[in-house]
Amino acid sequence: MFRKNSGFTIIELLITLVVLAIVAAVAIPGFGRLIDGNRLVTSTNLLMSSIRFARTEAIKRGTTVTFSTDGGLATGWCVHSGDASGDCTNNQIRSFASPSNVTFTSSATDLVFDRRGFLVPQTSQSFTIAPNNCASGEPNLRRIRVSPVGRTEIDDEVCP
Repeated sequence: MFRKNSGFTIIELLITLVVLAIVAAVAIPGFGRLIDGNRLVTSTNLLMSSIRFARTEAIKRGTTVTFSTDGGLATGWCVHSGDASGDCTNNQIRSFASPSNVTFTSSATDLVFDRRGFLVPQTSQSFTIAPNNCASGEPNLRRIRVSPVGRTEIDDEVCP
């Protein structure tokens, strides 16, 4: 009588491992780009929501509130009551830790919002956020623009 063996042969196992290795080699670089993209979106949203929070607090409190970057955006930022002459240790409303693996640049160090939510002085400001490994020409740069009346917008740009 003929006896049937169950299980895999060594050839079937090796073919399966080769196919899995090929799929992993293709998927891992794409997964790394996905993580970098999510890190950029998260950092952009954190910075933008912090700016909006400062504006909202100024309107809610009916007084001047400042979005302050005392040590630069790479070291974190805070929102405090009062004008730009204050700092993150006095009258702090909330502080924010800076995300890692991204580079920030800004056109100003502090954003001061008056009781109406307008910037003081009323001049546009901008912040850029890019991954640390942003290669020239890649569309991975985000620019947050703050209008004189306090509105914020995000633009997608290419790395320089």
